[in-house]
Amino acid sequence: MNREQHTVVYNSKPPSIPIYLKSVYENRHFLLLLSWQEIKAQYAQTYFGLLWALIRPLLLIIIFTLVFKKMLHVATDSPYYLFAFVGMISWNYFYGISVQASHVMQQRRDLFRKFNMPKLILPLYKSCVVSVDMLTGLVLVMILVVYEGLPIQSGLFLLPVFLIANLFCGLMVAIWANCLSIRFRDINHLLPALIGVGFWVTPIFYPSTMIPSNFSYLLYINPMAGVLAGLRYSILGEPFPTWPYFVSLSAVAMLTFLGVWYLSRIESEIADYA
Repeated sequence: MNREQHTVVYNSKPPSIPIYLKSVYENRHFLLLLSWQEIKAQYAQTYFGLLWALIRPLLLIIIFTLVFKKMLHVATDSPYYLFAFVGMISWNYFYGISVQASHVMQQRRDLFRKFNMPKLILPLYKSCVVSVDMLTGLVLVMILVVYEGLPIQSGLFLLPVFLIANLFCGLMVAIWANCLSIRFRDINHLLPALIGVGFWVTPIFYPSTMIPSNFSYLLYINPMAGVLAGLRYSILGEPFPTWPYFVSLSAVAMLTFLGVWYLSRIESEIADYA
């Protein structure tokens, strides 16, 4: 009796970006499960729960209001505390993704050693966890806008675009940090210091008009400055971001794409180094 023989061919060639992203989507149950577990663990047995997402930036806003508004007499088109609050929740979103997800592949190496999942799932689930804080703060901002009697801006429909840009800024840093820190562990120490410097050169608590014109290029190469300008335009009616900001945001989108591409190429090596 003749038996049909089947030949199994193993292809070690890295997947294309569409195939890789399709595999991420097919493994979305890991993304949802990990996100939900961490959100529950983060706020379990805390008295204030999600309110901590608001308490932390509010404390900073009180301090910086005393410094910038009362002492330095910084003028803004919208109420200063709203101007600062939008900047703070946006920066916290970027900071949370870029720092918390920057070495998640080392922290959770047990997961991809036990389960066959795309490694992109790990920084994505950290981003989902941080997004809860961002959305909580955003809801409070909108409530305060209504309380202050400010008009709902026509640019509000662009809010999702700038929120996605905010997400990509953090995700770009997180993906590249994970890829590079697998071999160069110094990245884990260098990154928080660089982001700490970025806090002061990003117009979070002060308007960009305070930057001297001969140093304005520092803002244009800082994508988070464009994100903040876009969010303030959408929510508070501040001036629309100028075109150089969109050049830097386009660079972020390209670097995020390249980061995903590079990650798909080195996935097989990560388990050996993590």
